[in-house]
Amino acid sequence: MKRLRTIRIVVTVLFLAASVAYLVAGSRVSALAVYSERLQVVPSAIASCIGITLFWLAATLVFGRIYCSSVCPIGTIIDGGIFLRRVLRRRRGLSPFRYKHPYKRRYDIAVIYAICLLVGVVAVPLLLEPWQIFRSIVSVVHPSALSADWLRLGVGAGVGVAAGAVSLLLLLFAGLLYGRDYCNFVCPLGAAYALLESRTIYHIEIDPDACSGCLKCEEACPSSCIKVVSRYVDNARCVKCLDCLSVCPDDAIHYQANRNRPRTPLLRKVSGAAGK
Repeated sequence: MKRLRTIRIVVTVLFLAASVAYLVAGSRVSALAVYSERLQVVPSAIASCIGITLFWLAATLVFGRIYCSSVCPIGTIIDGGIFLRRVLRRRRGLSPFRYKHPYKRRYDIAVIYAICLLVGVVAVPLLLEPWQIFRSIVSVVHPSALSADWLRLGVGAGVGVAAGAVSLLLLLFAGLLYGRDYCNFVCPLGAAYALLESRTIYHIEIDPDACSGCLKCEEACPSSCIKVVSRYVDNARCVKCLDCLSVCPDDAIHYQANRNRPRTPLLRKVSGAAGK
């Protein structure tokens, strides 16, 4: 099971490299690099690629938010900030991740994003949609990768490049300080995936009988969605990074299809027993 995390990381790095290569050199570098854009959710939907849209819908309903952990380039950049946090934690004693209650208004930005798409306000999607953000980031070193939408806004390519540089810094700092909070509280795709997550077949589960309560999975969770004290995982926020699987010393947390039930019989207080 722990090998799944290694596979995820390899896929993530390959997709990031292919995405950069495609935006810098186009399809000349490799025919496979083209799929780094075609497999992105919003660009494929805009291009009316119904097959890709249905693929991600089916994949999410079966496996959960694997797009967020393996294909989304913004998620990979945030993971870079999370990796830096772990390095600094060992050297500077930074606090580990802890469970956070979900933000009550986490769907507001997704609603604003959808309204802007419908009425044609392009600036907001350019600042929120993961692939467009990534295009702006790559334009910092390769300006020709800049999306034409920035130019159509009449603000000039320099504004798009500046937006990319600021976005890169903000995303790295977001990963460093807050883990995957951007994916759950800002990204409109994250909000959409959260609505589907309760219906997915595979999810993260904690075995209450095997768990010793060491808190290692909770401390490693960049989505802050694991609460060890109650053996609870908020799968709506889980981006399926599988970091929790790699740190559990008890093999008590799994990525599985079925729900766990305690194997140990629960002790119950018998009514009226105290008075006998």
